[in-house]
Amino acid sequence: MRAPRLAALCATLAALLCACGDTTPQRPAIEVKRKDELPKWLTPIDRVDPAYWLAARKNGGAPVAEARVARLRAALEIGGAHFLESPRMLANRAGQLADMLAEIGAAEDEAELIENLARISAVTPNKQTFGDLCQHYFNLRKQGATPESALADLLERYSAQRREQ
Repeated sequence: MRAPRLAALCATLAALLCACGDTTPQRPAIEVKRKDELPKWLTPIDRVDPAYWLAARKNGGAPVAEARVARLRAALEIGGAHFLESPRMLANRAGQLADMLAEIGAAEDEAELIENLARISAVTPNKQTFGDLCQHYFNLRKQGATPESALADLLERYSAQRREQ
């Protein structure tokens, strides 16, 4: 009787060890087929990959291109290195900023927004709050700044943090 229990225990442990070593990105736990099935904002209990959610909301919930999801996933990873927020919150804020920019006729890509604002944060000695940078960027764009001039302005402002230390 001991041998079967030991074998079962070993099999269970082996399965757990294999699962722990799996570092591949998780696919969305739910498949979204229509825009009205997408959560408006990701909550901590939503089981949707933030990159997938951003891609799906951008194209109305239609099937998403894996390349688009990969690009957003890479942008969220870059953002994670420079901002305090989780990938879920970065996705929410990037989606919100993209919506706000579209409302003023200045639509921009979420992946580019995350990457560009991460470059601003990278010049500072500490991680920044993505939401704050989004608001600063939006205010500049709403005042008529081009994407390039808004980013240059933010780079100058945030670079001052490095000099102050």
